[in-house]
Formats: sequence, C-alpha cells, structure tokens
Amino acid sequence: MAQYPIPQFIEAEGKIVSFLTFKQFFWIVGGGALCVGFYYFLPYFLFITLSLLVAMFVVLMAFVKIDNVSVMTMILNVILFSTKSKNYTWKKKESAYPFKTKNMQDLSVQNPAENKIHSVKNMIEYRKK
Repeated sequence: MAQYPIPQFIEAEGKIVSFLTFKQFFWIVGGGALCVGFYYFLPYFLFITLSLLVAMFVVLMAFVKIDNVSVMTMILNVILFSTKSKNYTWKKKESAYPFKTKNMQDLSVQNPAENKIHSVKNMIEYRKK
C-alpha cells in the first residue's frame, strides 16, 4: 500500500511576498496607497501627521497578535459582543454535603471521651433526685 505525506501545520497562512502573508501584504499596500493619496491632496504637515497614524495602524493590524488572534479579529469580536443581546444564566450551587442542618449544634463533633463524661454526669444528677 502506498504511503502519502500528510499535510501538517495547515492552519498557518502561506507566504506570498518574502516573509509577508496575503493579509499582511494587502494591509501594507492599502496603507501605502492611502499615504500616497494624503501626499497629493493634503498640506505637508497634515500629510506627515496622518501618514504616521496610518502607518502605526497598518503595522498594528498586519503584524500584532494578541493570544494568537489578530487585532482585527479582536476588534470585530469586541464590536459583536457589545452589540449582540446577552443571555445571562445563573445556577445556584448545590451544597457539597447531602444533608441540611437547622442549627450549628448539629455540625459540632464531640470527642467520645466528652460524651462519656457527659453521660456519667447525667447519671449522677438523676440519682440525686
């Protein structure tokens, strides 16, 4: 029977340009195109300011992952969580003990020697009467 190689690490994204994945490449291309548009349509000071902000945003979106989740996915999850209705369920915890006590005397554990002393004391008291 012929053996075939089994693909591994299939959840990893493929690299298309050097070390960049498809998403990273297009985030950078989109940010660069936006900065070029700023260069032609805005004054120089505003161009520099907005280009730096766009560059930081693009780098954040393209390369930063939090707990192995991209920032874009994290932002979308926050928005979805904030806008969807929530269903709160509460379940009362059951007692670890199968019995229920009405007062604390039921829970007290006495030493067997104290029980014997107590019973002898009761016997003496009843004989006196």
